Amino acid sequence: MKLIYAVFVLLGLALSHATASCSADCPDTEDIVWAVGGGCSVFRNKCYFDRENCHRKPPLTISTKEECQKLCPRVCPLIYQPVGGTYKGQLRHFGNACEKIVHTCQTGETFFD
Repeated sequence: MKLIYAVFVLLGLALSHATASCSADCPDTEDIVWAVGGGCSVFRNKCYFDRENCHRKPPLTISTKEECQKLCPRVCPLIYQPVGGTYKGQLRHFGNACEKIVHTCQTGETFFD
């Protein structure tokens, strides 16, 4: 009986730890993670990657910059819906969200909105 109780306690701790990483606040440190899965995705660091991947089915897979960039989008719609983001203290502007994604994918620059 004690063994079963111990197993449930350990399982509960493991699940609470996994759930905590889904909503964890991530540090601002830049240690770029390149990931593939339906295209190329770029994350500021592993924490942001883990948070995005937490509920994703199928999950993204960490990749190299070179392999990921082969999957970067190249063309965006000509729809003007301006967006911006801050990178290294500078506010940057893009014609639309797609242009921002393309820029991030090509350069690895991750933005704070």
